[in-house]
Amino acid sequence: MVSVKKGTQKTLLRQHCKVQTPTPIYKRRNNGQSFILHRAENFAIDNRWVVPYNPWLLLKYDCHINVEICSSIKSIKYLYKYIHKGPDSVAFQIQPFSDHNEVVQYVNGRWICPHEAFWKIFKFSMYKTYPSVIRLQIHLPNKHQVHFRTTDSVDNVLANERNSRTMLTEYFHIYAMEQERHKYLYTDFPKHYTWNLTSKRWAIRRRRQKVIGRMYSVHPSEGERFYLRILLSHIRAPKSFEHLMTVNNITYSTFKESAEHYGLLERDNSLQNCMREAREFQLPQALRNLFTTILLFCTPTEVRQLWNDNYSAMSEDYASSTLISDVYVMNKLLHDIDYTLQQHSKSIAQFDIPQISSNFGNVSNISSLIEDELSVPISDTALASVSLLNPAQCYAFHSIMEAIRQRNGGIFFIDGPGGSGKTFLYNAILARLRHDGHIVLATASSGIAATLLPGGTTAHLRFKIPIHVEAGSFCKFGKLSEMHKLIQHCSAILWDEAPMSHKHVFEAVDRSFQDVLNSAQPFGGKVVIMGGDFRQVPPVVVNGTKFQIINASIIGSPLWSTVQLLSLTENMRAVGDQQFSKFLLRLGNGEEYIYDDDMIQIPTSMIIPWEGEHSVNVLINSVFSDIKSAATNCEYWEERALLTPLNDDVSLLNEKCLKLLSGDEITYYSFDSVDDDGCNLYPQEFLNSISACTLPPHKLSLKKGTPVMLLRNLNPRIGLCNGSRLLCRHFSRNIIEAEILTGQHKGKSVFLPRIPLKNAGDFNMPFELTRKQFPIRLSFAITINKSQGQTIRQVGLYLPSPVFTHGQLYVALSRGVSAKNTKVLVRDGFIPGHPGTYTKNVVFKELLSKVTVQVHSLFLISNFFSKCL
Repeated sequence: MVSVKKGTQKTLLRQHCKVQTPTPIYKRRNNGQSFILHRAENFAIDNRWVVPYNPWLLLKYDCHINVEICSSIKSIKYLYKYIHKGPDSVAFQIQPFSDHNEVVQYVNGRWICPHEAFWKIFKFSMYKTYPSVIRLQIHLPNKHQVHFRTTDSVDNVLANERNSRTMLTEYFHIYAMEQERHKYLYTDFPKHYTWNLTSKRWAIRRRRQKVIGRMYSVHPSEGERFYLRILLSHIRAPKSFEHLMTVNNITYSTFKESAEHYGLLERDNSLQNCMREAREFQLPQALRNLFTTILLFCTPTEVRQLWNDNYSAMSEDYASSTLISDVYVMNKLLHDIDYTLQQHSKSIAQFDIPQISSNFGNVSNISSLIEDELSVPISDTALASVSLLNPAQCYAFHSIMEAIRQRNGGIFFIDGPGGSGKTFLYNAILARLRHDGHIVLATASSGIAATLLPGGTTAHLRFKIPIHVEAGSFCKFGKLSEMHKLIQHCSAILWDEAPMSHKHVFEAVDRSFQDVLNSAQPFGGKVVIMGGDFRQVPPVVVNGTKFQIINASIIGSPLWSTVQLLSLTENMRAVGDQQFSKFLLRLGNGEEYIYDDDMIQIPTSMIIPWEGEHSVNVLINSVFSDIKSAATNCEYWEERALLTPLNDDVSLLNEKCLKLLSGDEITYYSFDSVDDDGCNLYPQEFLNSISACTLPPHKLSLKKGTPVMLLRNLNPRIGLCNGSRLLCRHFSRNIIEAEILTGQHKGKSVFLPRIPLKNAGDFNMPFELTRKQFPIRLSFAITINKSQGQTIRQVGLYLPSPVFTHGQLYVALSRGVSAKNTKVLVRDGFIPGHPGTYTKNVVFKELLSKVTVQVHSLFLISNFFSKCL
């Protein structure tokens, strides 16, 4: 009876929940009413088994009607397909007859399908479409179609000025005569003008009517006409064909050349130009990293030529001394490039560049991965921080050190609310172990958290975890790999923000460790130090219910029974605002007073009142005060951010903030394509319109001093992790020079090239999209989930809709250091009869309850230990 796979049984909810899925999750009251259904087994049926319905429709039509809200274009397309799928096949027979009656013949001969009958019974329109679609002509100069009768004289046809006018040429004419001050795209023009077929002129639209303009599709094989279509899709208010072919006061001979110089088409020599532009900055180390990034992500075809052209610039700082030979300089350069390539399981042997001499470099045959870990710098500050640990931190520190000393393995979990000093403790552990000669692999579930750890990288990159992990998955390394050697020599693994990862991720790493180390102990007998806060955001389960999300957490894994829990309770981040600290703890534990449907009151000191859309600007100004004067100040951007639950709202806030930043705006367009689909021609503007949180936008607008977030792990060794925050410094056509804002590599200059990125299953499409673009997004505002692990001194929280999963509100508010520097704007945050501002706080107490017993018993031990100290 119960079919979880098909989603038959739903979840009981107090309120409708709108999520980023085709259909919302409906309210289902837990009123205790049920009845027993007698089948092969007896089943109790309650509100979880009732399909969405409308009583009024059931009474009116006296039939079964299942009602769903069409909240996605996919739902509407699905419905439209069934209404217009056409008639069924019919078998018929022709018979002679003498009595000819046209009416009877029509009635007997006419047959319609059920869908057409339904359409006619309800008197729906048979021919009118709304909104109307205006098909826009697209043609090369003087190559448009002209219609005339066969009896017409050719000379008269050519002499008729009306025949020279088309939709496209008259669109040019409107702007050439400066008759329109608004700069519209060709496809937007029909929204404001109507086409008079008789006079062949555009006239201002008098009535407000929804109209969609669509250019005729053009196959890429048509060449210039295809490139003209690309230009018309991006260039506003052109005055002529020549205007479209003019870029920076230079008129080119073809539309293709013009599109290339506008940055709408990728040039054949784009990688060579990228390196040439980077050479002008005279930063050899950054140039070497850029060259490695191109090898890893851009699949260059002329690698040897790229090497020859840039060898001198990449090795400039090596060859500064006359005592160093040219052979040594080349080997040193090759060694450094190979060193970075091996972080991504590649080597210079796979590319057409010179190879390292056999007598150079690592004479001790130490693995480059091991050498990399041993070379992580140890901060004196971190080493001295051991003496500054509070009692709970000290107990956790010595428990872990004792386990490593005894070499018996073990899994530790450092649990504590946001700001309780987990990162401070991690750095103390890493510094002490590395100072004593141990190898510790520092990882995190998110890129932002990884950049805060010395030598840190994301767990997926470090352990080669598959993108799509399932039960039974293994990591992508074996017993003969360099990774195997590194695992053998490491003493411990540190894994921050562990509650964010799915349990299958930990089980895949555990399974792989047991395999390569030939040990049945958890993680092959290695000491694993996990950390995080179960009050924060749990693993993402697409369309998952509460219990599916809880089960996806590491608490739902068999590994959890072997974990020793270490608890931190003192909030060190908000130490100057104890009231704020206590409020956050109540919020995360679900102990804050609930008014109705999980609604809690936000303290008045943090609230920006909602007084319309202009309140968004008030929030932005409260966080980014003096934004124009502080545009190039790294500390300014490091300490400020806007947070919001949904990506659509992030884009809205980023656009508003970019307009406030002073300076000229530069726009980069992506090159979008579909892999291995020769049967379908997808319009270029459709591919450009696709937006996914893991892809950069097609139109990327930036200004000097703009904060951005990296979307890929380009080079974790220098701080370029997925989620790293950067500040744009300089722009060229093919590269962006940026400065790292946060983490251990703060202040380092890096070059970012365009790289091809795939959609990686972000949305359900019948193709795989490849977008070549700079792998960044604006980061004035970021999602709440992306902010996890950061400390933001000046934080603004925008809630146009409530949070939708466990811990999101807690994560957002706990990023700040005080109530004074945390501002919250809530749309529709009112409860009738209750003064103040309210919003939903989603807390899965079933998840927290599984940790509570262990925390309580361990807290008693920690108190005893602190007294002994």
